[in-house]
Amino acid sequence: MDRNTMVLGNCAVHPRIARQRTELVLSQPFFGALALRLRVVEDRTAKTFWVDGETLGYNPQYLDTLSDLELRGVIAHEVLHVANGHCWRQGPRDPDRWNDGCDYAINPIVLSSGMILPKGTLVDARYTGKSAEEIYGLLTQEAKKKQPAAQQPQPQSQPRPQPGQPGQQSGSQGQPQSSSSGQRGQSPGQQPGDQPAPKSGSFGEVRPYKGPDQPVKEAEWKVAVTQAAKAAAMRGKLPGDLQAMAGEAVRPVVDWRAVLYRFAQQSSPSDYSFAAPNRRYLHLGFYLPSLHTPAIGDAVFVRDSSGSVLDETQAQFDAEILSVFHSLKPARLIVMDCDTRVTQVQIFERGDSPEIQPVRGGGGTAFVDPFNRVVADGLNPAFLVYLTDMDGRFPSVAPSFPVLWASTTPLTRARKAPFGETVEVIC
Repeated sequence: MDRNTMVLGNCAVHPRIARQRTELVLSQPFFGALALRLRVVEDRTAKTFWVDGETLGYNPQYLDTLSDLELRGVIAHEVLHVANGHCWRQGPRDPDRWNDGCDYAINPIVLSSGMILPKGTLVDARYTGKSAEEIYGLLTQEAKKKQPAAQQPQPQSQPRPQPGQPGQQSGSQGQPQSSSSGQRGQSPGQQPGDQPAPKSGSFGEVRPYKGPDQPVKEAEWKVAVTQAAKAAAMRGKLPGDLQAMAGEAVRPVVDWRAVLYRFAQQSSPSDYSFAAPNRRYLHLGFYLPSLHTPAIGDAVFVRDSSGSVLDETQAQFDAEILSVFHSLKPARLIVMDCDTRVTQVQIFERGDSPEIQPVRGGGGTAFVDPFNRVVADGLNPAFLVYLTDMDGRFPSVAPSFPVLWASTTPLTRARKAPFGETVEVIC
C-alpha cells in the first residue's frame, strides 16, 4: 500500500481526504455526514475529482496542488453535486456544459458556508439561486449566440467574454472563466507528461450514476439530505443557503408533460351514449351505450415571446403542443405569441399537419392581451396553456375556460397566478 494512503474499513482513503472529512463532520456537519456516504477511490485517469452518487474519485497529483482548506471545499463541492441530484438529472445534455451549470449552481453555497475553493471557481451573480437546469439553458443560449463568431478564423478561441465585456464571469478569486468548450491550460504544479489539466474553473466532475438501482439510490440520498439538514440545524450549523438548498433538493419533481396531457385530456368531455351502441354486445342482444368523446373546442397555446423563455424550452414545448393536437384532435389548434401584446397567431384546423413557426416578439411581458383576443375573435377554447416565466401583468378577471400556466421559473420562486393551475417546466 502506498505510504500516502491509509485503510478505513475496506477502503483505502488518502490521509488528507480522511482528515478533511473529519474536519467537515466537526465544523460543517451537513457536508461531513454526506461525505461519509461516498466511497473514496484513487483514479489517476481523472483530471481532478469526480463524483457519481456512490463514489468520490480523485487524482492524487491534482490533490497535491490543493491546500487543506481548498481540499475541504472541493469535498464539500462534490457532496453538493450528489445532494442536489446532479448525478441523476443530466439526461442527454452535453456533459461539459451540464458540469458547468451544476458548478455555477452550487459554488455560491459552498462559499457562503465559509469554505474556500480553488482559484478560478465558476461563480457568476447572474446564476445565483438558479437550478442547474436553468443555468444549463442559459449557457446553451449564450453558446448559440457566440457560435457564428466562433466559426470565423481567430488567433485564439475565446468562447467566453473577456474582462470588460458584457456578461463577464468572475471567479471567487477574480479570475476570468472559460466555458465548457474553453481552452484547457496547465493546473498549478502540473509537470510535462502528467494528465491533461482541467479547464480553468473546473476542479471536479459530476458523472451520471450508471447503476440499475438509480431510483433507490436517489431516494436514499434524499432521505440522507433531509437527515443531515435536521442534524446540522439542531447543532445550529445549517446556514440559510444550505437550508433552502436542502428543501429544494428533496422536493419531488413532477413531469410537466404528463401534467399538460392530463390537463388537456380532462378538458375533453367523455361520456357514455346510446347514440352509438357498443357493438361488442349487439350479437348477444344487449343494446348498451358506448364511450362517446365529442369533439372538443379550440386548444389555445400561448408562448411568452419576451425573450425570457429559452429556445430549447420553446422547442420542447412546441413538440408537446403537436402531441396534444394529434392525440386529442381539438376543433382547432391556436398558437399565439405574446410579449406585452400578441405578436403572432397561428391557426390550424383538425386534420392539418401543423408546422409551428418560430416565436416572434421581444420586449416586456404582460399576459392580458391573449385573453382579450380570445374574446374579441370569438374563439371557443376548451383550455388555454401559457408558457412563461410568470414575470408579468396578469388579467384582473379569471376567464370561463381552464388555464394552465407552464412556468419556466421554479414554483418556489415564481409569481403566483391569480387563477388557473400552474406546473413547473423543466427541460
